[in-house]
Amino acid sequence: MNFYAITNSKPLKLRKSDKIRVRYRCVVGCPFVCLISEDKKGPGFKIKTLKTEHNCEDVFENPRAKTKTLAEYFRSKVQNNPKLEAYANEIRESNPDSDVVINLSKDAMAEGKRRFLRMYICFNAMKLGFKQGLRPFIGLDGTFLKGHCKGQLLVDVAQDCQNHFYPLAWVVVDKENTLTWTWFLELLKHSLNLKDGTSITFMSDMQNGLLEAVRIVLPLSNHRFCVRHIDANWSKRIRISGEMKKYLWWSAWSTYEEDFKDQLKNLGELSVDIVKELLRYPPQNWCRSYFDTLCIKLDGGQQFYRVLQLLDLRSKRQAYPEDA
Repeated sequence: MNFYAITNSKPLKLRKSDKIRVRYRCVVGCPFVCLISEDKKGPGFKIKTLKTEHNCEDVFENPRAKTKTLAEYFRSKVQNNPKLEAYANEIRESNPDSDVVINLSKDAMAEGKRRFLRMYICFNAMKLGFKQGLRPFIGLDGTFLKGHCKGQLLVDVAQDCQNHFYPLAWVVVDKENTLTWTWFLELLKHSLNLKDGTSITFMSDMQNGLLEAVRIVLPLSNHRFCVRHIDANWSKRIRISGEMKKYLWWSAWSTYEEDFKDQLKNLGELSVDIVKELLRYPPQNWCRSYFDTLCIKLDGGQQFYRVLQLLDLRSKRQAYPEDA
């Protein structure tokens, strides 16, 4: 019934619902009615009464248009008949200045066929939000697509002022390698006007082809490794105890080099091989003491307390300028 209401732009309402029946009506005065009740002749339910006539106007605010319903509705339509060019044109018309790029296979086109290769999407609203107020911090990741259409989904996300994920752009590609990551980052560079990557920090796992692509496309950017991914990859190769993980995180949080070396020494007392395995990941990419810039993540209370400290310092300097 939700699909019917969305397709026909009608605000259907559930008038009765119990264990054996449901009844849907439209707005007051509209003759539409649908009664679904238990089938006494067999298992399941069936439609007992259906009057499809409407004398009401179409609505643009439909209570049946829930997020889950819309996702299911369009997923089935796209999977069964993926008209990507029509989808891209709709994005461009409904979201002006959005970037949508579709690549077709050159080999297939040489044979006179049209076969999808990869697709890039970056909505204009996301571009404006990043440029006007977000920190220059971008996370990169990828995952497999396991539905009707196979491939891989590569994504770029930022963080908003509440430290929530802020999607920037995404691509669907046939596989993850230097070529596809380079193609993705070149388009992202154009969408967000990143130039040579100066002052931008990327964080990622060590995905296939990603490190080389970042060096090629944005050579002056900072690249950091996600410590949680290091922990996960580390644990796959060697049996890691809880105490070893503790020293890993303390090493990552070290704010000066001597502290980092002390944490590695403590870890080495447990296992020298563990330290060698950990140092396969360059500390410059995951240890705070080697960062050339410092980014501190604060919650709302910490930010408010920091503002109070700065205001208190400012008032003291105004009262006693000779001691400033």
